[in-house]
Amino acid sequence: MRIFLIVMSLIWAPAAAAETPPEMVVSAWASGDSASACDAKPITLFMSDGVVAVFLSKDSALHSLGTWAVNDDKLTMPHNDFPLSGSRQSKEPVNLTILELSETQFITQNADGIERKRFRCPDIKITLGHDHDGHGNH
Repeated sequence: MRIFLIVMSLIWAPAAAAETPPEMVVSAWASGDSASACDAKPITLFMSDGVVAVFLSKDSALHSLGTWAVNDDKLTMPHNDFPLSGSRQSKEPVNLTILELSETQFITQNADGIERKRFRCPDIKITLGHDHDGHGNH
């Protein structure tokens, strides 16, 4: 019985370690590996409701909009780039393996083995050009 428990714990440990808590993804992440990336590099904003928005820089217009989900160590993002095409079809989902996710670094790898480093930008403020004084009686 003891050997069985040891074997089961060895099998279970890698599977449990591979799970990525989705709430750790929620943030603004710049393509790069340092805080300086937050000023000029593309920003990917992962929202808590599963929406993802991409801006080419912190001051640029919206470049891409879609959804995101995490399952174990996989990040999936179907999205649309702007300007929208007339096809009404989203692009094929981007499927990435999460290699590292910490308070400051988010490293993913695509199916071709290409890694992308992102750096958390806690001070990024996203505005869409108008304010929301409430949605009551408009």
